[in-house]
This record gives sequence, structure tokens and C-alpha cells, in this order.
Amino acid sequence: MRADSAAAGVALDAAFDEIARLEDVCSAWQPASELQRLNAAAADQRFECSPDLYAVIDSAFDAAEQTNGAFDPTVEPLERAWDMRGAGRAPGDSELAEARSRVGWRAVVRVPASRMVRFTHAGMGLDLGGIAKGYALDRAEEVLRARGISRALLDFGGQLLAFSNREPWRVSVAHPADRLQPAVRLALSNAAVSTSSQSERQIEVNGARYGHILDPHTGRPLRTDASATVVAASGTRADALSTALLVMGRERALEFARAHPELGVLWLEPGPEGVRAWSSNLPTAAAAPGAAVQWMSRP
Repeated sequence: MRADSAAAGVALDAAFDEIARLEDVCSAWQPASELQRLNAAAADQRFECSPDLYAVIDSAFDAAEQTNGAFDPTVEPLERAWDMRGAGRAPGDSELAEARSRVGWRAVVRVPASRMVRFTHAGMGLDLGGIAKGYALDRAEEVLRARGISRALLDFGGQLLAFSNREPWRVSVAHPADRLQPAVRLALSNAAVSTSSQSERQIEVNGARYGHILDPHTGRPLRTDASATVVAASGTRADALSTALLVMGRERALEFARAHPELGVLWLEPGPEGVRAWSSNLPTAAAAPGAAVQWMSRP
């Protein structure tokens, strides 16, 4: 038993080391990360990415294409305009228009054979915050499985990954207005869960509060109290699509879910009498103990 525990500890340490390594690759918060070196590249400068950075970028652009730009990794100019990683600020109309002119995933050139990325306009940049955690979860799972771990639940807050060859894991989806309050319970065996909402992080400017998720089409923070949860086979895909579906809004998100039966989608909205819930392709969803959930579409 002690030998098994020791082996599990070694495997967990290796998984955490992998997550830390990927943070040095993909973080927009670390000035010396590989992503930040890419973002500092001048327009038309060829940047050869590491295999991991290119894999995350490739997945991000796949999500952008699949969601028609609801998920767009080129929102970095908007992040800077709103100072989302600082104290926060509200850009004027002209500044916002200028930042929006630098956003657009189709304006980035990629060459898979050489893992080359090139921006076609000055001031462009990538923000991988909506997908990198999911990618790190996928890589951590690979590390654990390679070391003989057959059952684990990895939790990055809004992102979860569960695998098991026995009974499923029971996990909670938070109330959209309070991430510490469980609202819905899910049963997972081999899947990833990602939840996007505005309660996780906000900025305050002149007494007004803004969420941290930006709409690539308007250039402005989303004005919603809802949350979007996606269950998918990989953390990478779940992470990107939960952001995209929140940007889409409820009707388009549920329409997207109907067109992709391989995805489970949960949409939660706070109300005066609890939480209203819409569900698609999620037969195992149920209200958390003590939660007041009104099902608008039954799971």
C-alpha cells in the first residue's frame, strides 16, 4: 500500500511539473513565456514555435473556425485595451476600434510543417487563456496514465478532467454568480468539463464592473450573468468551447449543442428563485444537494 502511495505521489509530481512547464510556454501573465515572445514579434516576422505552443495555437484556431470566431485567440489587443491583467480601464471608442482592427484569427499565417506563426498586422497578439488550461489537463492525464494511474480527478477550478475504469466521478458545476456554491452535479468517467462565467474574475472602472470574457466581434466584455459548461472528450476542446458558447449566448449555444451530440452542454442563469438550467446531451445532470434549480430543458 505504501509502495502504491509512493508511486502515485511520484506520478502526481510529474504531472504538476508538466503543468508548470506548460505555463512557461503558454502564459500571458509571465513576461518571459514563449507566448509573450511570440506576441512581441513584429508584423511579418516568422516565429518558430515549440511543439507544445504550436499544438495549443493549432487547437485554438480549430475552435475559432468551428465557432465562426466566437472563440478567437487573437483578442490580445482587446485585453490590452481594457487592461484586463491590470487595474482595468474602459477604452474610448476610437481606441477600441483600433484594437478591434487588430483582432481576427484569419489574419494569422501558420505553417504546420515548420510550426511557424506570423502576424500580418502590427500590434496583433494571441491570448491562449481560454484554452491553455484544458491543454495542460490533457498533458497531465497523459503523464499520469503513462505512470500507471488508472483513476484520477484533476481540478483547475473552472476546468476538470476525470478518468476512471471503475465507477464514475461525481463533480459539481458552480452557481453562475458564486463559484463556491454548487448548483448542478455531473457524473464523469472519461471526460473533461469546462465552465465559463463572469464571476471568476472582474475589473471595476468608474464604479462599473466588467467581466473578463471579451466578445471578439464587439470588442467589449460580455454582459451576462450566465455560465456555459461543456463536457467533451478532451480538456482542450471543452475549455475553448465553454468560452465560445458563453459568447454565443443561450440560444446559439444550445443550437450548437444540438449540432454536436458528442458534446454535453449546460447553460445556467441566476434568478430570484434560484438557478434556471438548460441542458443538452447530458443525461447524468442533476441539481446539487440543497440547490434550487429550475430545469428549463430536462437533461
